[in-house]
Amino acid sequence: MIEATDAECNLVAKRLGLPSVAGLSCRYRLTAEARDTVLAEAALTARLSQICVLSLDVFEDVIAERFVVRFVPESEFREDEGGEIDSMDEIPYEGDSIDLGEAAVEQLSLIMDPYPHRPGADRPVGVMTDDDLSSGEGAVSHDQAVRRPFADLAQIKRKKR
Repeated sequence: MIEATDAECNLVAKRLGLPSVAGLSCRYRLTAEARDTVLAEAALTARLSQICVLSLDVFEDVIAERFVVRFVPESEFREDEGGEIDSMDEIPYEGDSIDLGEAAVEQLSLIMDPYPHRPGADRPVGVMTDDDLSSGEGAVSHDQAVRRPFADLAQIKRKKR
């Protein structure tokens, strides 16, 4: 198990653009595979502060996720040009050591919600959602279109139906 120190948590918060990271730990189960490849099954836990995209309030959040990655020697690593979505992430490494802390931070950045919402946060007045558009709730006024940058795309989508 790896656990970030307070100083490392501060660096992670800065790197990920977060107000703070109170704790980050990751428990790994490593399995050696052929040709110096290592399979890593992990359980990550993070306590952090995020900024709500609706209210701009800072709120505390806890993230707990499992992930699996494969560490591959840099000489054996090949970028996946096929772009298979379901394929396992492969991370290249040099020499005879693997940076498990870096892998945990990279996975945290992928796991975090890119548009975090504080629990109970209300949508600002005048902002419509896709659900509002699909239900046909009223015509879109010029003011609403200005506040909603994708209003034109939503109208095109409705016309195609």
